[in-house]
Amino acid sequence: MQDFKHSNLPLLRSQLADARHRQLLLITGSQAWCYAQCQQLLANSNDNLILSSSKTLENAVWPEHLHQILGQEFSNLVYDGFSGIVPNKIAAAAGTVRAGGLLLLLLPEVDELDHWLDPAITRWCSEGQTPKHSYFLKRWQQLWQQQPAWHISEHFGVQLPSAYLAVSSAVCGVKEQQNVLTQLSTALENQLAPVLLSADRGRGKSALLGLLASKHPTQQFVICSRHFHALHSCFSMLAQACNTEVDVKTKKLANLSYMAPDALLQQASALDSKTVIVVDEAAALPVPFLIQVAQLGFRCIFSSTLVGYEGNGRGYTLRFKRYLESHYPSYLDFTLSTPIRYASNDPLEQQIRDLFVLECKATPPILTSSTTMRAISQSELIENSSLLEQVFSLLVLAHYQTSVDDLRQLLDAPDLHLRGAFCNNKLVGICLAVIEGGLASDLAEDILAGKRRPAGHLMAQQLTTSFGDSQFVTEKSVRIVRIAVHPDVQQQGIGRRLLAFFETTLPEDISYIGTSFGLTAPLLSFWSQRHYQPMKLGFKQDKASGEYAVLMFKKVRGDLDNTYTRIFKQAFFYQLRSHYQQLDTEVVSALLATLPFEHITNEQLDYLHYLRNSNPVEQQVCPFIWQLITTDPRLLKNLTKVSKALVIRLILQQHSTQVVLNLLGLSGKKALTTTLRETVQQVYEYFRC
Repeated sequence: MQDFKHSNLPLLRSQLADARHRQLLLITGSQAWCYAQCQQLLANSNDNLILSSSKTLENAVWPEHLHQILGQEFSNLVYDGFSGIVPNKIAAAAGTVRAGGLLLLLLPEVDELDHWLDPAITRWCSEGQTPKHSYFLKRWQQLWQQQPAWHISEHFGVQLPSAYLAVSSAVCGVKEQQNVLTQLSTALENQLAPVLLSADRGRGKSALLGLLASKHPTQQFVICSRHFHALHSCFSMLAQACNTEVDVKTKKLANLSYMAPDALLQQASALDSKTVIVVDEAAALPVPFLIQVAQLGFRCIFSSTLVGYEGNGRGYTLRFKRYLESHYPSYLDFTLSTPIRYASNDPLEQQIRDLFVLECKATPPILTSSTTMRAISQSELIENSSLLEQVFSLLVLAHYQTSVDDLRQLLDAPDLHLRGAFCNNKLVGICLAVIEGGLASDLAEDILAGKRRPAGHLMAQQLTTSFGDSQFVTEKSVRIVRIAVHPDVQQQGIGRRLLAFFETTLPEDISYIGTSFGLTAPLLSFWSQRHYQPMKLGFKQDKASGEYAVLMFKKVRGDLDNTYTRIFKQAFFYQLRSHYQQLDTEVVSALLATLPFEHITNEQLDYLHYLRNSNPVEQQVCPFIWQLITTDPRLLKNLTKVSKALVIRLILQQHSTQVVLNLLGLSGKKALTTTLRETVQQVYEYFRC
């Protein structure tokens, strides 16, 4: 074993600490050699976090959940790449390195990365797929070959700079935090307009929120986030100011209470009107949810990390800011730009951004010529860093939960297909899809029996277990994961043309194509216009968006027919009375418009004619309209807004008469009867045509 104890690493660490910076140190070679070097380097330190699944490294842990490693600080963070490269875990753990500290990354030699397969690569593989290479790791190899890092190698020796010279930081992050805190406090006292608070990691944003609550002890604050544990800094800062401890069971401290996103919307009416609503990590929540919060009428602060391991807030910034600009033009926008826990221009921060494409930005496109469509390969993405940044930035814009794990999926998932829309050589739209199905019949039977749930094949397995038909997993299919179009050029048909192009370039052995998304009327309309039909509606709402996931299906070839859409139709009508009784009327109307229809009989038309010319009562009208709509669901979209709401709330969802009167703002039973008779007239005119 080579001995590097006498290298200049101690001097470099001293200079790093003086600069209040952090650094990535590569340790490469055989697994045993890397472990030995790691233990040698940490021999005189007890301030370490070692992330490894190996028992060789003393005191190593390999947590499944990121919250188990957040909210702490260490002088040395060891990440054992031989245990598997999990981007989210590395990027999250990097935030625990204190100023003057090192992130020690253990890997094979850099020149071996283009053909090395780490244990974690199977996370991005489905049943039946065997990974042959990792483009993700090949990209890392290219980065380190182009920009040499601090490096100790078994084969190539010590590759460290002779000295660490850093540009001193002229701005104090604490001072900036205090300035923003003062401005925020003033804003809370003087205006109702929403406030945006943005920062990258390490800027003291969450701590600032705790300080804000401590400065206004008589003011009630409700803080909302996807995960309570992500608010550790906020509650800790308030606890410190109050000289007390946080009670994680009650999720409440002094004048600050935690609410989950779904609970906030449900319980908002019970809150005092002067309550301040704080939405932390707003970029990790759907923009429609944020808009709902803004419309509640409280003082609101939307706080978010713009660059972080859970993706970044580019989509949040663009879409939500546009909403605020049009509806709340006097909104305030604060940014914390200077780190607090370490100095500006921190090497580790930039290294993590480079490794995980965290600074990708979608350039606002200008449509000055025709849009062209073409396939994009994974190998092309690592050869063209600009294209990779464009692709990943569009995926980040399209979905609020895009993370750096998705970067590895983009580069390493087998049977992943990409199609891009380009204008002036700039990417303006992307379609990402994966191949599913093609499984053996004996495995398909085990899936049907509930004995097996193989990795991947999400859509195919859902359809098989929903309808009891193994063809969904034995036949090959395509699941469209995402279609993303830059917000500046949406509503111009790019997504529609991109999907059409993708469908014309499908492999010949594909039997059906499908997709799954949070159910909204506009998205449903987009897919139904492309002749996709609903097959499954989830029973659980997303805790943040409140949306149900809908799975839509389109037959390409083969024996699968549309029988299952009729099964879904019957089930949906039944479940509207119970499970989906609170589903929004516009969503119900849009979904019903996609369902199969049949023609009504002459006898039904005669009875409708009779009801129209008489003075029918509720007990006559409701059962018959229910019968007509279940026969021809298209009827609903041809009714007026009031009649549509009446039919959905009273007849399909079967709310009580009093609830319907309240929801529709009707004065009483007489007004209800009048509206029902007007509805009968509209139904008659629809079928008469």
